[in-house]
Amino acid sequence: MIGRTLAHYRIIAALGAGGMGEVFRATDTRLGRDVALKVLPPDLAANPDRLARFRREAQTLGALDHPGIVTVHSVDEAEGIHFLTMQLVEGEPLDRLIPADGMPVDRILAIASAIADALAAAHDKGIVHRDLKPANVMVTPEGRVKVLDFGLAKGTATTAAPTIDSGAVTDLHTREGAVMGTVPYMSPEQVAGRPVDARSDIFSLGVMLYELATGDRPFRGESSAELASAILRDVPPPLPTGRSGLPEALARIIDRCLEKDPAARFATMQDVRGALQGVAQGGTAAPSRGRAAGWARLPWIVGAGTLLVAVILFVRSGAVQRGAESGGEIRSIAVLPFDNYSGDPDQDYFAEGMTDALTTDLARVSRIRVISRGSTLQFAGEGRPSTPEIARTLDVDAIVEGSVSRSGDTVVISAKLIDARADRHLWAETFERSSEDVLALQRDLASAIAQEIHSQLAEDERADLGEAPTVDPEAYDAYLKGRYFFNRPSDENLRTAIARFEDAIAISPDFVPALSGLSDAYLWAGYNEGFMTASEARPRAKALVEKAIRLDPNSAEAHTSLAVFRTFYEYEWEEAEDAFRRAIALNPSYAYAHDQFAMCLAFQGRFEESIAESRLAIELDPLNPQTRIDAIFAHLWQGDPGTASRLVEEAADLDPTYFFPVQARGWVEIELGRPGAAIPHFQEAKTMGAPAFVSAWLAYAYGATGDEERARREIEELGRLSYQGRITPFDQAVVALGLGEHARAVSLLEQAYALDSQWLGWLGNDRIFDPLRGDSRFQTLLGKLGLGG
Repeated sequence: MIGRTLAHYRIIAALGAGGMGEVFRATDTRLGRDVALKVLPPDLAANPDRLARFRREAQTLGALDHPGIVTVHSVDEAEGIHFLTMQLVEGEPLDRLIPADGMPVDRILAIASAIADALAAAHDKGIVHRDLKPANVMVTPEGRVKVLDFGLAKGTATTAAPTIDSGAVTDLHTREGAVMGTVPYMSPEQVAGRPVDARSDIFSLGVMLYELATGDRPFRGESSAELASAILRDVPPPLPTGRSGLPEALARIIDRCLEKDPAARFATMQDVRGALQGVAQGGTAAPSRGRAAGWARLPWIVGAGTLLVAVILFVRSGAVQRGAESGGEIRSIAVLPFDNYSGDPDQDYFAEGMTDALTTDLARVSRIRVISRGSTLQFAGEGRPSTPEIARTLDVDAIVEGSVSRSGDTVVISAKLIDARADRHLWAETFERSSEDVLALQRDLASAIAQEIHSQLAEDERADLGEAPTVDPEAYDAYLKGRYFFNRPSDENLRTAIARFEDAIAISPDFVPALSGLSDAYLWAGYNEGFMTASEARPRAKALVEKAIRLDPNSAEAHTSLAVFRTFYEYEWEEAEDAFRRAIALNPSYAYAHDQFAMCLAFQGRFEESIAESRLAIELDPLNPQTRIDAIFAHLWQGDPGTASRLVEEAADLDPTYFFPVQARGWVEIELGRPGAAIPHFQEAKTMGAPAFVSAWLAYAYGATGDEERARREIEELGRLSYQGRITPFDQAVVALGLGEHARAVSLLEQAYALDSQWLGWLGNDRIFDPLRGDSRFQTLLGKLGLGG
């Protein structure tokens, strides 16, 4: 062909051969430019099917307009030869650029992101490449990346066509035919002769990524059959990570691309691109840590008469039942923070909200212990330990990992269930719904996981997981933003949370989670009085939670909000206990309900019951320091300061930056009658950003040690830090106690009661109030609080 002229194209040199013909360099004599000319061989042109496929390739490429995809100029026929002309890309094919030990990370990320971007554009047009490999990627001298040779591409609308193509020219030949693609880069579903979709290209890109990173392919074999078997069966050698290897985030992306089960891979190529760009920018990456053993769950389709049948049967014969290899029945589970694959860090709140929703839905199942978000949040982002390590830390049998992607009105959640004891993937699935059906998506996901671990759902639990009302997407979005800020306590974040919850309710006035969330936000705003007094917060919190329960009597969150309100605002102990028990019945794994119920019981002097609830809270939320701090009071008031101190130190170890354990050290010292030893702890807590009321306790300690001058200075500091300069009566009472002004302290506590203080539960048992117990007014106040007389 060299030297020959077809139409007005003069062929200059051979460039190579693709799956559907030979490629030459040619000069367009009319336009004076060089092009790539792809010729369909005569024997294939004589075959109507091959000719039709060739024309479809031209149409496929003509539909794509992307700087990372080669441009088609024309489709022609001359002298009985069919050919198409394309943009001539100067450069080197990627397979010639891969060093023996792999490429630098920044180079991998740049090339892979460009490939993913190009393929994302193709997938958006409904086109799957099906023969992605380094030889089909060209890198120009300027470093630009072009994806070539869509000769095996297929529109997704036709991917269910017959799976064996007996005439395709590929790198996998059998006596009877060949499967479309090039074997080392084929997906398991291609090897198995099953229909493919865009996720097949994701697997192929994973193979390329592995090769770019190591210089080696992940799957090996002495023959095509052995190689096909390895793709179906084998787990690639571990990627080198750490200081001398790849970023762990990039390794996780490669792992996820190489999942055997398409449902366990990234949902879209856009997700892959976003994850790669996240690594390049120092962000988080894919959630999958170990490689899938989920290949045994592929729905195999066996066709007779080919070597492929033998490969599939061989692989199937080696498969073992999951139950025989697992560590037994799964009784406990943790949902790790889902990664945000939306390509926008501002969508982190949405991924966090989906994680919380799944955790809450799973926690409704009484036969599963579900770890609270407060503990699993420790494992967000890059650099988290291995799955077995996380499982040991949280003391669970199984782990759920996943990712969330939201684009326009579409939400996609990909999740997998891992038996952490054996580090074995049990199940993976991708769920896609519109934003309006996001609650149904969450329930479907929770129900699927519950059934996968063979939990026998009670009738009410099954019904609860099956019910998923629709919600206005804007209202739900505002609610998730509210929860996101509510979970990050500070005055500023609490203000933002209130505003977002209010936005949600303005759009959907009967949206129960938003009503409950806003009630919680008002309650805690009044508790700290950072920008709202307790008297301002109380009626708002009460009205919201009562409405939430009227609308949904089966909301564990709403019943918990009501129970907390009754504990800290109304001191209605029996009613609070009823609400706590109802919440726990609805959600046995709700750590916050157990934690706050423990406080309620401790206030009443029911110390053993309180300690039991605290143990449950710590078991369900083992890495949250606050559960340990809240547990100290029952131990202190029962006369066990040693256990209280141990809990405080455990809390400090969990989060050395958190002020509360430091402050709690001071409380322990005061309970032990050592106010002087408490002073440095309160001072340190103030430097760590503790709320204004810590100054009241520091003033108490100064006063109790006879340092009245410093106590008075601390009172001035307290006034400066308090809401609008108003020191709450309760804080003033604490200071008065330190100064020995007992009668004034009682008067101030009476004022605190009149102003809806949420701190009065401590009056029943805390030893700093012992000097007041002989005062009749104090006894009357205790009676009003239901704390005895």
